[in-house]
Amino acid sequence: MVKVITPLILLILLAFNANASDIKIGEKKTLQSNTLKEKRAYWVSLPTSYNNNDYTKYPVLYLLDGDMHSFFQIFSGMVNQMSVDASPTIPEMIVVGIVSSNRVRDSSPTNSLTQYGGKKNQSLEVTGGADKFIHFIKEELIPTIDLHYRTSDYRVLTGYSFTGLPVIQSLFTSPDTFNAYIAIDPSLWWDNQFMLKQLTAFYQSPAVDKRRLFVATTNRVTEVYPKENYVKAFIETLNKRPKQGLDFDSVTFGADENHHTMPILSFYKGLRSIFDGYMIDDHTRFRPASELKLHFEKISKKLGANFLLYESIINWFGYDRLYNTQFGIDVDRAIEFFLLNTQYYPLSANAWDSLGEAYLVKGEKERALSSYKKSLELNPNNNNANEKIKLLNSD
Repeated sequence: MVKVITPLILLILLAFNANASDIKIGEKKTLQSNTLKEKRAYWVSLPTSYNNNDYTKYPVLYLLDGDMHSFFQIFSGMVNQMSVDASPTIPEMIVVGIVSSNRVRDSSPTNSLTQYGGKKNQSLEVTGGADKFIHFIKEELIPTIDLHYRTSDYRVLTGYSFTGLPVIQSLFTSPDTFNAYIAIDPSLWWDNQFMLKQLTAFYQSPAVDKRRLFVATTNRVTEVYPKENYVKAFIETLNKRPKQGLDFDSVTFGADENHHTMPILSFYKGLRSIFDGYMIDDHTRFRPASELKLHFEKISKKLGANFLLYESIINWFGYDRLYNTQFGIDVDRAIEFFLLNTQYYPLSANAWDSLGEAYLVKGEKERALSSYKKSLELNPNNNNANEKIKLLNSD
């Protein structure tokens, strides 16, 4: 039913919504927290394909410092671009940006009056709320998101600088909450390197189950406190002594980057690291669909959750093989892709309609009729399937 002939057309359709009068980045929501005794705001950005159906479930990326004019705009845009290209490097994801209410309080794992600079500051009396904040995310925010959106069971937590502390704290104290963690130059100087010291207890705790941690920092050291890069010490420790069940990766930028220039680069590299092996190449559409299926079976096993290539690109692979004369038509290969789409997305009327079209091109009228009937059953308003059924029944 949906025909996409060239890669150029695919990219145009993926990049623009012709029916949209403006660009919608996300929607702001609020949640009254019993844990924090306050109302908390958060932003939600939905994947490009979210409203195309009611059956696809998506991983969720939870972003700390998720204010609209902080990282939410750029990071949600990056997730979208990296996931809907013709060669996606990550899966489509729902992005939840948690607005900072009291950043210092929510991010600090301990109560300490020592500020950045080494001096005491009485305004830091509110610190030490990270565990409560993590509890709010786990017990209140995540259930709310799962209730109102079609979410899968794969979650990523991301934080930068001071909000990198609860990212690592969550891994240490509640490793079942998230599958993957991205900590961008976390403030490991906090409270006399508290998080570094917590590594001892982390090693002594039970093994984690297919968890992934990515940490980024830079070789550039400031002229003020702290003058040592404790993130590098954290990275070196985990590299020398791996934690069982934890896939750890990191990047250390050179002096050409600093604490303030590295977030975007780090987020990109972090996503590529977390979903290492997800990417398909430009020649996938010429290979058997069974190889594509095996590819995602492997990445699913590696990540500990079910991942599938999104429906529209598999559909494009099928139509490319069915009609694109530039590289040679291969009807059987087209049928393989359409069949795979019906296996991945059995509730998709479009997938069954496309399979029916491929069978019709091949001359297998009974199979075409069966596929069109299935499509019409799923979508009684599918005029194309209805017309094809009439045509095939009249033969």
